[in-house]
Amino acid sequence: MRSLATLVVLILAFHLSAQVYDHPNYSLTSHPTLAIISVERWDDQMVLTLSLKNERYSGEFCIDSNTVLRNSLGKDEYKLVSMEGITACPEVYRFKTIGERITIILEFPAIPDDVNYIDLIENCDENCVTLKYILLDEELNSSLNEGIRLYELGKPDASLQVFEDLMRTEYDDFSPVFGTVYLYLIAIQYELGSSKDAREVFQRLKDSNIVGRDEFIEAARETGIVR
Repeated sequence: MRSLATLVVLILAFHLSAQVYDHPNYSLTSHPTLAIISVERWDDQMVLTLSLKNERYSGEFCIDSNTVLRNSLGKDEYKLVSMEGITACPEVYRFKTIGERITIILEFPAIPDDVNYIDLIENCDENCVTLKYILLDEELNSSLNEGIRLYELGKPDASLQVFEDLMRTEYDDFSPVFGTVYLYLIAIQYELGSSKDAREVFQRLKDSNIVGRDEFIEAARETGIVR
């Protein structure tokens, strides 16, 4: 009986385990103060935990129930099942102060294990939330986060090395996450005083075949560093 009970516990633990991506990277966002804290990939559901910071006087926010996760590299969509920490539109959450943060939990159906990039799309009339090319790859996320961490610590040379190594070892000229790497490389080269290298990186971006290339080109131009 003891052995049987142990086996049952092990089976339950297996089925209740989740693949958790802490602070997964994403490439494009409609709301700069909206961040992903984690993505939990369960056998029967996908759970996104988000953080939103208010930067406006009398700011308000809601999530439309007609929100989906979409396979970034396909057409499959997974409709929102439930949400916590925020109200469903048209009801709104009214922030009490500027700088207030709220945590939002969104639950979706499970997605296939071979889907490595997802988009969060809020289908609504205006100010709709969009987070594109969320990366579900633990190893790649770790490398990207290290490069971003070094950049935010004011260590552009070390950050540049991480991103350049990433391009050499992982780059496939297709995965949309490398659009983010291009944007950082352009910014770092410019910060290091090499406008020529920044332009060369931008040209490599334009010559690439990455998913969402035109969006990344536009994002690079919006920085004012390249044209």
